[in-house]
Amino acid sequence: MALIKCEECGREISDKAAACVGCGAPIVRAAIPGPTRIYYDQGCDAFIGTKALAVKLAVNAIRKIGWRLDSADENTGIVAFTTGVTWASWRGVAGTIAIVDVGENKFRAVGSSQQDETKADKVMETMRVLAS
Repeated sequence: MALIKCEECGREISDKAAACVGCGAPIVRAAIPGPTRIYYDQGCDAFIGTKALAVKLAVNAIRKIGWRLDSADENTGIVAFTTGVTWASWRGVAGTIAIVDVGENKFRAVGSSQQDETKADKVMETMRVLAS
């Protein structure tokens, strides 16, 4: 806890207080900015940043591989993609990457793909490389 000055009366008050105990003025707090970049922490096997940045990272990984991006939702953390033609499918293999919250500003990518799980694994590995 730290002491700050009330902007109305100048009295020293706790930085945790909702209002000044002297004059009742509400305490205005500056918004704490979130992370502006994302990186991969191998020690905890998680991406450090925001969910929106993790989704953008997944989108960039899919594009770098050369697959089609079907959808990306920063709110839910779901990114869907389709690979090119494979031996198993002329239409390509559909896959999904889910960005899962595992702590404050920590996210894991969890993937699945039809017929061939290695497709989702390739996206997640590319994400790790791009974020390193």
